[in-house]
Amino acid sequence: MTIRQGPPHLRPPVLELTLNYSQEHIRSDAYAHLGVAVAQLTLDGTLLTVNERLCELVGYQEKDLLGKDFRKFFQSEESQSGLETVIGRLAAGEGHRYSTEMSARRIDGEILWFNMVFSLVRDDVQNTPRSLTVVAKDITPLRRAGLERDELSRRMVNAQESDRTRIARELHDNIGQSLAILKIRMLRAGQPVFGDVKKTHAGLKELAGELDAIARRLGRLSHDLHSSELEFLGLSAAVKSHCRECSEQMRIPIQCHCDSGDKRLDNITALAFLRVLQEAIHNAIKHSHAESITVRLHISDQELSLEISDDGVGFDIEAARLAAGLGLISMRERIHLIGGEFNITSSPGKGTRLIARAPISRNVRSILS
Repeated sequence: MTIRQGPPHLRPPVLELTLNYSQEHIRSDAYAHLGVAVAQLTLDGTLLTVNERLCELVGYQEKDLLGKDFRKFFQSEESQSGLETVIGRLAAGEGHRYSTEMSARRIDGEILWFNMVFSLVRDDVQNTPRSLTVVAKDITPLRRAGLERDELSRRMVNAQESDRTRIARELHDNIGQSLAILKIRMLRAGQPVFGDVKKTHAGLKELAGELDAIARRLGRLSHDLHSSELEFLGLSAAVKSHCRECSEQMRIPIQCHCDSGDKRLDNITALAFLRVLQEAIHNAIKHSHAESITVRLHISDQELSLEISDDGVGFDIEAARLAAGLGLISMRERIHLIGGEFNITSSPGKGTRLIARAPISRNVRSILS
Protein backbone atom coordinates (compact mmCIF):
# COMPACT_ATOMS: atom_id res chain seq x y z
CA MET A 1 0.00 0.00 0.00
CA THR A 2 1.32 3.41 -0.97
CA ILE A 3 0.19 6.61 0.74
CA ARG A 4 0.80 9.89 -1.02
CA GLN A 5 0.18 13.29 0.54
CA GLY A 6 1.34 16.02 -1.79
CA PRO A 7 4.81 16.66 -3.13
CA PRO A 8 7.69 14.94 -1.34
CA HIS A 9 8.92 18.14 0.32
CA LEU A 10 5.46 18.72 1.89
CA ARG A 11 5.00 15.23 3.36
CA PRO A 12 4.60 15.07 7.17
CA PRO A 13 7.86 13.98 8.80
CA VAL A 14 6.10 11.49 11.08
CA LEU A 15 4.50 9.71 8.14
CA GLU A 16 7.88 9.47 6.33
CA LEU A 17 9.51 7.99 9.47
CA THR A 18 6.72 5.43 9.76
CA LEU A 19 7.11 4.33 6.16
CA ASN A 20 10.90 3.99 6.52
CA TYR A 21 10.53 1.99 9.69
CA SER A 22 8.05 -0.34 8.01
CA GLN A 23 10.39 -0.95 5.09
CA GLU A 24 13.36 -1.61 7.37
CA HIS A 25 11.22 -3.94 9.48
CA ILE A 26 10.29 -5.97 6.40
CA ARG A 27 13.96 -6.23 5.45
CA SER A 28 15.02 -7.29 8.96
CA ASP A 29 12.41 -10.08 8.90
CA ALA A 30 13.82 -11.30 5.59
CA TYR A 31 17.37 -11.40 6.98
CA ALA A 32 16.49 -12.82 10.42
CA HIS A 33 17.15 -16.50 9.81
CA LEU A 34 19.76 -16.34 7.04
CA GLY A 35 22.91 -18.36 7.50
CA VAL A 36 24.94 -15.27 6.62
CA ALA A 37 25.49 -12.44 9.12
CA VAL A 38 23.58 -9.33 8.07
CA ALA A 39 23.04 -5.90 9.68
CA GLN A 40 21.52 -2.58 8.69
CA LEU A 41 22.96 0.78 9.74
CA THR A 42 21.98 4.38 9.67
CA LEU A 43 24.29 6.63 7.70
CA ASP A 44 26.02 7.68 10.93
CA GLY A 45 26.75 4.05 11.88
CA THR A 46 23.94 3.23 14.32
CA LEU A 47 22.79 -0.37 14.15
CA LEU A 48 19.14 -0.60 13.02
CA THR A 49 18.81 -4.37 12.63
CA VAL A 50 20.98 -7.45 13.19
CA ASN A 51 20.10 -11.01 12.32
CA GLU A 52 20.57 -14.17 14.39
CA ARG A 53 23.78 -15.23 12.64
CA LEU A 54 25.56 -11.97 13.42
CA CYS A 55 24.51 -12.19 17.08
CA GLU A 56 25.75 -15.76 17.19
CA LEU A 57 29.17 -14.85 15.76
CA VAL A 58 29.91 -11.91 18.05
CA GLY A 59 28.25 -13.45 21.10
CA TYR A 60 25.95 -10.52 21.85
CA GLN A 61 22.17 -10.52 22.03
CA GLU A 62 20.14 -8.37 19.66
CA LYS A 63 19.21 -5.92 22.42
CA ASP A 64 22.90 -5.38 23.19
CA LEU A 65 23.60 -4.30 19.59
CA LEU A 66 20.59 -2.32 18.41
CA GLY A 67 20.96 1.43 18.73
CA LYS A 68 24.71 1.15 19.31
CA ASP A 69 27.48 2.48 17.09
CA PHE A 70 28.60 -0.17 14.59
CA ARG A 71 32.22 0.93 15.08
CA LYS A 72 32.06 0.01 18.75
CA PHE A 73 32.02 -3.67 17.77
CA PHE A 74 33.77 -3.73 14.38
CA GLN A 75 37.12 -2.10 13.66
CA SER A 76 38.43 -1.45 10.19
CA GLU A 77 41.61 -3.18 9.07
CA GLU A 78 42.40 -0.23 6.80
CA SER A 79 42.75 3.33 8.02
CA GLN A 80 40.99 4.69 4.92
CA SER A 81 37.91 2.46 4.98
CA GLY A 82 35.76 4.16 7.63
CA LEU A 83 32.02 4.50 7.21
CA GLU A 84 32.37 8.00 5.87
CA THR A 85 34.65 6.76 3.09
CA VAL A 86 32.32 3.85 2.34
CA ILE A 87 29.26 6.09 2.11
CA GLY A 88 31.10 8.68 0.04
CA ARG A 89 32.27 6.16 -2.55
CA LEU A 90 28.90 4.43 -2.83
CA ALA A 91 26.97 7.72 -2.98
CA ALA A 92 29.33 8.96 -5.72
CA GLY A 93 28.38 5.94 -7.81
CA GLU A 94 31.84 4.33 -7.68
CA GLY A 95 30.15 0.96 -7.26
CA HIS A 96 27.14 -0.85 -5.92
CA ARG A 97 29.10 -2.49 -3.11
CA TYR A 98 32.21 -1.79 -1.05
CA SER A 99 34.23 -4.61 0.52
CA THR A 100 36.78 -4.42 3.30
CA GLU A 101 38.14 -6.53 6.14
CA MET A 102 37.24 -5.74 9.73
CA SER A 103 37.91 -7.33 13.09
CA ALA A 104 35.57 -7.74 16.05
CA ARG A 105 36.07 -8.72 19.66
CA ARG A 106 33.52 -11.26 20.82
CA ILE A 107 31.84 -10.81 24.19
CA ASP A 108 34.23 -13.49 25.55
CA GLY A 109 37.28 -11.56 24.30
CA GLU A 110 38.10 -13.69 21.26
CA ILE A 111 39.15 -11.75 18.15
CA LEU A 112 37.32 -12.54 14.90
CA TRP A 113 37.91 -11.31 11.35
CA PHE A 114 35.23 -10.57 8.79
CA ASN A 115 34.97 -9.66 5.15
CA MET A 116 32.39 -6.87 5.25
CA VAL A 117 30.37 -5.98 2.14
CA PHE A 118 28.52 -2.65 2.41
CA SER A 119 25.58 -1.79 0.13
CA LEU A 120 23.94 1.61 0.04
CA VAL A 121 20.14 1.68 0.41
CA ARG A 122 18.56 4.67 -1.33
CA ASP A 123 15.19 6.32 -0.83
CA ASP A 124 12.67 4.93 -3.32
CA VAL A 125 11.36 8.37 -4.28
CA GLN A 126 14.19 10.87 -3.87
CA ASN A 127 16.98 8.39 -4.60
CA THR A 128 19.02 9.84 -1.76
CA PRO A 129 21.20 7.63 0.52
CA ARG A 130 19.12 6.39 3.45
CA SER A 131 20.93 3.48 5.16
CA LEU A 132 23.55 0.78 4.73
CA THR A 133 23.17 -2.98 4.49
CA VAL A 134 26.19 -4.96 5.69
CA VAL A 135 26.88 -8.62 4.95
CA ALA A 136 29.63 -10.09 7.15
CA LYS A 137 31.52 -13.25 6.16
CA ASP A 138 33.55 -14.90 8.91
CA ILE A 139 37.13 -15.34 7.64
CA THR A 140 38.69 -16.06 11.04
CA PRO A 141 39.93 -19.58 10.14
CA LEU A 142 41.62 -18.22 7.01
CA ARG A 143 43.26 -15.36 8.90
CA ARG A 144 44.48 -17.67 11.64
CA ALA A 145 45.85 -20.12 9.11
CA GLY A 146 47.63 -17.23 7.41
CA LEU A 147 49.07 -16.03 10.72
CA GLU A 148 50.22 -19.55 11.58
CA ARG A 149 51.82 -19.90 8.15
CA ASP A 150 53.53 -16.55 8.55
CA GLU A 151 54.84 -17.62 11.95
CA LEU A 152 56.08 -20.91 10.51
CA SER A 153 57.80 -19.06 7.66
CA ARG A 154 59.43 -16.69 10.13
CA ARG A 155 60.69 -19.57 12.24
CA MET A 156 61.94 -21.43 9.18
CA VAL A 157 63.87 -18.37 8.01
CA ASN A 158 65.34 -17.92 11.48
CA ALA A 159 66.31 -21.59 11.54
CA GLN A 160 68.00 -21.28 8.15
CA GLU A 161 69.93 -18.24 9.33
CA SER A 162 70.93 -20.06 12.51
CA ASP A 163 72.10 -23.01 10.42
CA ARG A 164 74.16 -20.73 8.18
CA THR A 165 75.69 -19.13 11.27
CA ARG A 166 76.52 -22.56 12.68
CA ILE A 167 78.17 -23.66 9.42
CA ALA A 168 80.13 -20.41 9.13
CA ARG A 169 81.34 -20.75 12.72
CA GLU A 170 82.27 -24.38 12.14
CA LEU A 171 84.27 -23.46 9.04
CA HIS A 172 85.97 -20.42 10.54
CA ASP A 173 86.46 -21.17 14.22
CA ASN A 174 86.98 -24.92 14.01
CA ILE A 175 88.15 -26.11 10.62
CA GLY A 176 89.75 -22.82 9.56
CA GLN A 177 91.79 -22.48 12.73
CA SER A 178 92.74 -26.16 12.65
CA LEU A 179 94.09 -25.75 9.12
CA ALA A 180 96.02 -22.59 10.09
CA ILE A 181 97.67 -24.39 13.01
CA LEU A 182 98.36 -27.42 10.84
CA LYS A 183 100.10 -25.21 8.27
CA ILE A 184 102.45 -23.81 10.94
CA ARG A 185 103.17 -27.29 12.26
CA MET A 186 103.90 -28.57 8.76
CA LEU A 187 106.46 -25.78 8.23
CA ARG A 188 108.18 -26.95 11.41
CA ALA A 189 107.81 -30.66 10.72
CA GLY A 190 110.87 -32.63 11.81
CA GLN A 191 112.80 -29.55 12.96
CA PRO A 192 114.32 -29.29 16.45
CA VAL A 193 112.21 -27.66 19.12
CA PHE A 194 113.59 -24.27 20.10
CA GLY A 195 115.56 -24.60 23.35
CA ASP A 196 115.59 -28.39 23.23
CA VAL A 197 117.78 -29.74 20.43
CA LYS A 198 117.09 -33.34 21.43
CA LYS A 199 113.35 -32.91 20.72
CA THR A 200 111.82 -32.38 17.27
CA HIS A 201 108.45 -31.20 16.06
CA ALA A 202 105.89 -33.71 14.81
CA GLY A 203 106.69 -35.31 11.49
CA LEU A 204 104.60 -35.35 8.35
CA LYS A 205 103.19 -38.78 9.12
CA GLU A 206 101.72 -37.60 12.42
CA LEU A 207 100.44 -34.40 10.82
CA ALA A 208 98.79 -36.43 8.04
CA GLY A 209 96.61 -38.04 10.73
CA GLU A 210 95.49 -34.60 11.90
CA LEU A 211 94.73 -33.67 8.31
CA ASP A 212 92.56 -36.78 8.00
CA ALA A 213 90.59 -35.71 11.09
CA ILE A 214 89.95 -32.29 9.55
CA ALA A 215 88.86 -33.93 6.30
CA ARG A 216 86.39 -36.11 8.22
CA ARG A 217 84.90 -33.04 9.90
CA LEU A 218 84.49 -31.41 6.50
CA GLY A 219 82.91 -34.60 5.17
CA ARG A 220 80.34 -34.67 7.98
CA LEU A 221 79.52 -31.03 7.39
CA SER A 222 79.11 -31.62 3.66
CA HIS A 223 77.01 -34.73 4.27
CA ASP A 224 74.62 -32.77 6.49
CA LEU A 225 74.08 -30.31 3.66
CA HIS A 226 73.88 -32.80 0.80
CA SER A 227 73.87 -36.58 0.78
CA SER A 228 75.88 -38.06 -2.07
CA GLU A 229 74.51 -41.51 -1.15
CA LEU A 230 70.98 -40.27 -1.70
CA GLU A 231 71.88 -38.80 -5.09
CA PHE A 232 73.83 -41.74 -6.49
CA LEU A 233 72.76 -44.82 -4.47
CA GLY A 234 69.19 -44.09 -3.38
CA LEU A 235 67.23 -43.57 -0.18
CA SER A 236 67.92 -47.00 1.35
CA ALA A 237 71.68 -46.54 1.07
CA ALA A 238 71.45 -43.00 2.48
CA VAL A 239 69.33 -44.16 5.43
CA LYS A 240 71.73 -47.01 6.23
CA SER A 241 74.73 -44.70 5.94
CA HIS A 242 73.24 -42.09 8.25
CA CYS A 243 72.23 -44.68 10.83
CA ARG A 244 75.71 -46.20 10.77
CA GLU A 245 77.45 -42.83 11.15
CA CYS A 246 75.19 -41.71 14.02
CA SER A 247 75.65 -45.03 15.77
CA GLU A 248 79.45 -44.78 15.53
CA GLN A 249 79.68 -41.13 16.50
CA MET A 250 77.14 -41.19 19.35
CA ARG A 251 77.97 -44.72 20.52
CA ILE A 252 74.33 -45.78 20.48
CA PRO A 253 72.95 -48.95 18.82
CA ILE A 254 70.72 -48.19 15.83
CA GLN A 255 68.95 -51.13 14.24
CA CYS A 256 68.30 -50.28 10.59
CA HIS A 257 66.05 -52.36 8.31
CA CYS A 258 65.58 -51.05 4.77
CA ASP A 259 63.92 -52.42 1.65
CA SER A 260 65.93 -52.09 -1.54
CA GLY A 261 64.76 -50.99 -4.97
CA ASP A 262 64.31 -47.27 -4.31
CA LYS A 263 67.01 -45.81 -6.53
CA ARG A 264 64.43 -44.28 -8.87
CA LEU A 265 62.30 -42.54 -6.23
CA ASP A 266 61.77 -38.91 -7.12
CA ASN A 267 64.29 -36.60 -5.45
CA ILE A 268 61.73 -34.53 -3.52
CA THR A 269 60.16 -37.56 -1.82
CA ALA A 270 63.50 -39.20 -1.06
CA LEU A 271 64.98 -36.01 0.37
CA ALA A 272 61.90 -35.40 2.53
CA PHE A 273 62.21 -38.85 4.10
CA LEU A 274 65.95 -38.50 4.64
CA ARG A 275 65.50 -35.13 6.41
CA VAL A 276 62.80 -36.64 8.62
CA LEU A 277 65.17 -39.47 9.53
CA GLN A 278 67.99 -37.04 10.37
CA GLU A 279 65.75 -34.87 12.55
CA ALA A 280 64.14 -37.84 14.29
CA ILE A 281 67.48 -39.46 15.20
CA HIS A 282 68.83 -36.09 16.36
CA ASN A 283 65.80 -35.64 18.64
CA ALA A 284 66.01 -39.21 19.94
CA ILE A 285 69.66 -38.75 20.96
CA LYS A 286 69.57 -35.14 22.17
CA HIS A 287 66.13 -34.84 23.76
CA SER A 288 64.86 -38.36 24.42
CA HIS A 289 68.26 -39.62 25.69
CA ALA A 290 67.49 -42.94 24.00
CA GLU A 291 69.73 -45.95 24.59
CA SER A 292 68.65 -47.68 21.38
CA ILE A 293 66.88 -46.70 18.16
CA THR A 294 65.14 -48.79 15.52
CA VAL A 295 64.63 -47.61 11.94
CA ARG A 296 62.47 -49.35 9.34
CA LEU A 297 62.12 -48.19 5.73
CA HIS A 298 59.50 -50.08 3.74
CA ILE A 299 58.69 -49.70 0.05
CA SER A 300 55.61 -51.25 -1.52
CA ASP A 301 54.11 -50.76 -4.96
CA GLN A 302 51.87 -47.99 -3.65
CA GLU A 303 53.55 -46.52 -0.60
CA LEU A 304 56.81 -45.49 1.02
CA SER A 305 56.89 -45.66 4.80
CA LEU A 306 59.47 -44.83 7.45
CA GLU A 307 59.18 -45.85 11.09
CA ILE A 308 61.59 -44.65 13.79
CA SER A 309 61.19 -45.76 17.40
CA ASP A 310 63.34 -45.28 20.49
CA ASP A 311 63.36 -46.27 24.16
CA GLY A 312 63.95 -42.73 25.44
CA VAL A 313 62.14 -40.63 28.01
CA GLY A 314 59.28 -39.75 25.63
CA PHE A 315 57.11 -36.66 25.95
CA ASP A 316 53.52 -35.44 26.31
CA ILE A 317 52.00 -35.31 22.81
CA GLU A 318 49.25 -32.83 23.76
CA ALA A 319 51.72 -30.44 25.39
CA ALA A 320 53.93 -30.68 22.30
CA ARG A 321 51.01 -29.70 20.04
CA LEU A 322 50.65 -26.42 21.92
CA ALA A 323 54.34 -25.55 21.68
CA ALA A 324 55.71 -27.66 18.87
CA GLY A 325 59.38 -27.13 18.19
CA LEU A 326 60.63 -26.22 14.74
CA GLY A 327 62.02 -29.72 14.20
CA LEU A 328 58.64 -31.36 14.75
CA ILE A 329 56.92 -28.79 12.55
CA SER A 330 59.54 -29.21 9.84
CA MET A 331 59.13 -32.99 9.72
CA ARG A 332 55.36 -32.77 9.52
CA GLU A 333 55.46 -30.07 6.82
CA ARG A 334 57.95 -31.99 4.68
CA ILE A 335 55.72 -35.07 4.62
CA HIS A 336 52.51 -33.13 4.08
CA LEU A 337 54.05 -31.26 1.14
CA ILE A 338 54.55 -34.55 -0.73
CA GLY A 339 50.98 -35.65 0.03
CA GLY A 340 51.89 -37.98 2.88
CA GLU A 341 50.91 -38.61 6.49
CA PHE A 342 52.97 -37.98 9.60
CA ASN A 343 52.17 -39.38 13.04
CA ILE A 344 53.93 -39.49 16.40
CA THR A 345 53.00 -41.58 19.43
CA SER A 346 54.78 -41.01 22.72
CA SER A 347 54.23 -40.70 26.45
CA PRO A 348 56.55 -39.81 29.33
CA GLY A 349 58.87 -42.70 30.16
CA LYS A 350 57.70 -44.91 27.28
CA GLY A 351 59.76 -43.76 24.34
CA THR A 352 58.67 -42.31 21.01
CA ARG A 353 57.44 -43.83 17.75
CA LEU A 354 57.31 -41.84 14.53
CA ILE A 355 55.70 -43.01 11.30
CA ALA A 356 55.85 -41.16 7.97
CA ARG A 357 54.03 -42.41 4.89
CA ALA A 358 53.75 -41.08 1.35
CA PRO A 359 52.28 -42.47 -1.87
CA ILE A 360 54.57 -43.57 -4.66
CA SER A 361 53.55 -42.10 -8.00
CA ARG A 362 52.49 -44.41 -10.82
CA ASN A 363 55.54 -43.71 -12.99
CA VAL A 364 57.86 -44.59 -10.10
CA ARG A 365 55.98 -47.83 -9.38
CA SER A 366 56.37 -48.91 -13.00
CA ILE A 367 60.14 -48.44 -12.76
CA LEU A 368 60.36 -50.40 -9.49
CA SER A 369 58.27 -53.31 -10.74
